Amino acid sequence: MVVRKRLFKLFTLLAAICAIFMIYRISTADKWKLVSERPCKWPPSAVEDILVNGTYNITICAKLSIDAIQDDQPKRYLLSDLFNVHDKDETVTFESLPKLSKKIWKKVKYPRIYDTYPQDVPMEEIVYNIKAGKTVSHLPAYNFPIKILETSKSVCAEGTEHDLVIVVKNAVYNSKIRNEFRDFMRNQALMYPDIRVGYVFSVGLPRSHGGRHFIRDGHLVSLGGSGGEMLEIYDGKRNLIMETIKNEIELYDDIILGDYEDTYFNLTWKTVTNLRWLSAFCNKTQGDFFMVLDDDHRVNISAIHEFMQSTPRSDLRNFLHGKISYRDKASRSPTSKFFMSTNEVPWSRMAPYPRGMSQLIGADIVDDMAIASAYTRYDFLNEDVFLGLVARKLGITLKSLDTLYEHSDYLRHLHDTKHPLVALKPYFSKS
Repeated sequence: MVVRKRLFKLFTLLAAICAIFMIYRISTADKWKLVSERPCKWPPSAVEDILVNGTYNITICAKLSIDAIQDDQPKRYLLSDLFNVHDKDETVTFESLPKLSKKIWKKVKYPRIYDTYPQDVPMEEIVYNIKAGKTVSHLPAYNFPIKILETSKSVCAEGTEHDLVIVVKNAVYNSKIRNEFRDFMRNQALMYPDIRVGYVFSVGLPRSHGGRHFIRDGHLVSLGGSGGEMLEIYDGKRNLIMETIKNEIELYDDIILGDYEDTYFNLTWKTVTNLRWLSAFCNKTQGDFFMVLDDDHRVNISAIHEFMQSTPRSDLRNFLHGKISYRDKASRSPTSKFFMSTNEVPWSRMAPYPRGMSQLIGADIVDDMAIASAYTRYDFLNEDVFLGLVARKLGITLKSLDTLYEHSDYLRHLHDTKHPLVALKPYFSKS
C-alpha cells in the first residue's frame, strides 16, 4: 500500500512537470511565432522596423534556410584553380594562403584569387533572397551589431526631397571642419538654388582610451598627422566631445551618429554604417546616385549637375563611380597607417577599388552593397579596398572619373577649363 502511494505521488509529480513543460513549450512556440512573423528583410520596409529603444539597429536581418547545410569548415580551393601550377589534387583555404611560398605566389591568377576573400558565397542569390524577405543558404559571418544612435530629420527622412544626398566622412571631434563644410555648402546652395542637395556628417563615438596608439595584427602603430594629434588632444575628453555633438544635432540636424569608436582604423565601420544608412533611410527614386565624401574635400555642384545630365541614367544608377585604382600594391610596413598584413590580404596586388576621398554609389546598387557588407570581412581592411571587394562580389561595374581630384591632384589642374566634381578644399579658394 505504501509503495502504491509513493508511486501515485511520483506519477502525479511527473504529470505536473510534464504539464509545466508543455505550457513552457507552447509559450516558447508562441514567442518564436511572434519573432518569425516580424519582417526579416533588408532594406526594412520602414525605418520603424529597425527602431529599438530609441536607436536604429542596422544589423542585416537574415534567416537560414531550413534545408541549408551548416558547414563551419573553411572553404577549400584547388591550388591549380588559383595558381598556374600543375598539382591537380592539392587544396588550400583562404587562411592557408599566407603560408604558401613566394615561388607559388609568383604564379597567382589575378583576378581569380580575389574570389577567395571571405565570405565566398553565392552573393547575388543571397542578396535577392534577403531583399525579398526569404531565407538564405549562408548566414553572414561579418554581420556585427551596428546601431545608429542619432540620424537627421531633414535629410533622408519622411517629407524630405533631394536631387543628391552627400554623406561626409568626418571625425567626431572635428567640429571646425564641419562648420567650414557647412559654410561652403551654404554658398553652393545660393549659387545653384535649383539643385536640391542634402548632406550629413557621418561620425562615431570618441575613443575611450589609447590616444594615437593602436595594436594592429600584433604590431604597435602610432597614428601620425592631424588624425593622431586630435586623438591625443581629446583623449579622455569624451563628455566634452559628446556635448558638442549634442549641440550640433540640435542646431543643424545634419549628423549621423554610429556606435563604433571613431578612429582612422575604423573607417570601414563608418563605411558599413554609411551604406546601411543610405539603404535603410534614403529614397532611391529621388536621385540616381549617392555621394560619399571625405571632409577635407569639396564638391562642385555645377559640375555634379553637368555629370548628371551627360551620363546615361542606367550608369548613374548601377555603377560605382570614383577615382579607380587598378594595380595598387599592399603596404606591408607595420608602421604605416595603410598596413595590411598577409593574414588580412595575402596577395600583393589589390583588386580594383574606388579611392577613399569620394565615391558615387548608384541608387540601384546601394541596397546590394549594404547587404554584401555583412558577407565581406573587414577586421582591419582599408575602407576603399573593402568597397572594391564588395563590388567584385556583386559584379558591380567600377567606372573612373578623371574629374575627381584626390589630395594634391588639383595643383596640376588649376588652369584647366573643365572644373572638377571633387577636389581638396584649397582648390576652391584658389580657382
